[in-house]
Amino acid sequence: MRILKTIIIVLGLCIGVCHARQSNRIPNYTLTGFINKKIPVELNISISNNIILGHIRYLNTKAKTPIKIIGEVSDQNQYSLHEFEKNGNVSGSIYATLKGNQLKGNWSATKSDTSYSATLTIKNNQALKPEFFSPAQPNQLAGKYHYQYGEKGYQGSITIRKLTGSSYAYDIGSVTHDPGRNIADASGTAILKNNQFVIEVNKSCKFEVRFYNGFLIISDGNPNQLSECEFGFNATLAGTYLKIK
Repeated sequence: MRILKTIIIVLGLCIGVCHARQSNRIPNYTLTGFINKKIPVELNISISNNIILGHIRYLNTKAKTPIKIIGEVSDQNQYSLHEFEKNGNVSGSIYATLKGNQLKGNWSATKSDTSYSATLTIKNNQALKPEFFSPAQPNQLAGKYHYQYGEKGYQGSITIRKLTGSSYAYDIGSVTHDPGRNIADASGTAILKNNQFVIEVNKSCKFEVRFYNGFLIISDGNPNQLSECEFGFNATLAGTYLKIK
């Protein structure tokens, strides 16, 4: 009887561990299709906690060089995907909806007002290596992070320095698109906890900085707080910043 109970307990533990491993798996997808019905592309992405990582390749180019993708997906299967060059410039964006196995929407360029339709289809049975979302060790988070939506679009930079222990110093600035750029900026110190810290511009204006693998995302807890931040019109610190140094 004791042996039977032991076997049942062991089986239960094995099932629990297997279920935990399955639930912790990061979904990976390969999608292929066309932009403007004639530009063939291949998109490889991983998704974790609504954050998307991966790369896109333009198959009609000679080198077919993969371009880094960082984005997010909403509860309504709305996908926002941004092409990051190594210097933090965003060369293009895809805004689309996933229905069934098709991602349909629009691709837009940042260097011009060009916008084309985009239709991509999920390919089955793809054995992809998942992207890594976890950040580096805390002592490797310091550096310069940047994003820029073309020469005329929104852009921002944040420099982070490690002080002592979990304390970091930051200096951040961003501007809206031209003409008539408006500025948002802040500097100070913060305590890192669970791979994130808070930028406190004032008591009514706060932003959360969360670190990932090679980039960070700054979000505002309350979109209505911008009027309290004393920034220029429509200026914000929020955005996705790629580590460039």
